[in-house]
Amino acid sequence: MKLSTKIILLTTSVALCVAFLIIISIRGVVINAFRTELEKKAVSLAGTLSERIANTIILKDHFQTTKALNEVLNREKDLEYIFVTDEEGNIFTHTFHNGTPSDILSWNPLNNRAINVQLLDTEAGYIRDVGVTIIDGTKSELHVGIKEASLKSVLSRMRNITMPIIIVVILLGMIASFFMSRLITEPLNKFVEFTRILGSGEFNRRLEVQSRDEVGYLAHSFNRLSWELKAAKEKIEEAYTYTHLLQAEKLSSIGQISAGLAHELKNPITTLKMLFQAFGEQPDMTKEDAEIIQSEIEKIDTILTRFLGFVRQKDFHSSEIDINTLVDHVLTLATFDLQHNGIVVHKDMIETLPHIKGDRSLLEQVFLNLVLNSIQAMPDGGEIRISGKTDNGFIEIMIWDKGSGIPSNIKAKVFDPFFTTKADGTGLGLSIAYNIIKTHGGQLYFNSNERSGTVFTVKLPKEAENG
Repeated sequence: MKLSTKIILLTTSVALCVAFLIIISIRGVVINAFRTELEKKAVSLAGTLSERIANTIILKDHFQTTKALNEVLNREKDLEYIFVTDEEGNIFTHTFHNGTPSDILSWNPLNNRAINVQLLDTEAGYIRDVGVTIIDGTKSELHVGIKEASLKSVLSRMRNITMPIIIVVILLGMIASFFMSRLITEPLNKFVEFTRILGSGEFNRRLEVQSRDEVGYLAHSFNRLSWELKAAKEKIEEAYTYTHLLQAEKLSSIGQISAGLAHELKNPITTLKMLFQAFGEQPDMTKEDAEIIQSEIEKIDTILTRFLGFVRQKDFHSSEIDINTLVDHVLTLATFDLQHNGIVVHKDMIETLPHIKGDRSLLEQVFLNLVLNSIQAMPDGGEIRISGKTDNGFIEIMIWDKGSGIPSNIKAKVFDPFFTTKADGTGLGLSIAYNIIKTHGGQLYFNSNERSGTVFTVKLPKEAENG
């Protein structure tokens, strides 16, 4: 169904609903007003008639009382009945043709009140019984029953007036909706065609929509998007494929931790060198010397194994990962940089986090990049805090530093490819980290205040399945 058809149907439906609600409201107001007038009329008749027959009741003049009742009943067509009780509360006279109903005195008892109005549901329809006390201090009462049958004719006349109004409102609504749909859908059709053009790769095209409202703003945003897509396409065409970008950033990280690797290897190699020099002077090897050599060789092997495990490039491979162990491994790789810059690392709640599924090598690269960024943000030393928590079906790992923070004018560009503030940076680290976390079904975002530090948050699903 076209959008224009939907708008016409919606507007017509709204017009119908509005007309219906207006009719219901008017009908209720008319009925209430008419009933109020009927009640006022009945009260006035009852009051006037009670004053007229008060003396005849005292004198027990049945004839004059009945005459007065019949005169009023014949004059007022809306009256259904009139009956009067004497001072003892017994039926004195009435206008019923077939005798008084057996329970007539219970219809609207006054119970020493001067006046009371009661709505009765009878075989003849709804009747309002208005009862008034004729003589104070006695049980003498006058009851007038006024019919609501005249309401039917009022409602019929109102229906004859409102139906044409409804039809006119519907026709006007349909006409207005037709022009409104044309006004709305015409620029939308241009947007649809423009998205088709963008989808075909024809960037840097302009959308010609002349409007100063939200539609005009949207057209301006589309034009800007087209220009930005063209610029992004040109950048991507000049860069490597994503796999090469990933490897390039890994090599950049390797370059940053290579000094640490050299430092870690230097100590055991120096120890071995000293031992072998001693062997040249004294060939006999003691058991303690052999144990030291074995220990230092195992240390070198462990360092190289960890380093090669990070360096080795492989396809995406999903496995169960203990985040606490992964973070410890990353911190081991960055040990030299942490010590060299005088930075202390604190971990909170990492060991209690549940396992996740993902690519260990890629996630190591993400966390190493974030840790190295934090180190570089504090050249004069400081503190890094790594904490974790669970949130619904996700785990969140926060990496805090107390560096100078990220200036507000570049916050929007932090995850852009090739954007960097470092003289020797590739500008790919955070962009690739963002895409790795997104591939794992998670989120990477940050909060930063200038001169008070930055916190990067990695949000990953507990049971993310990737392939």
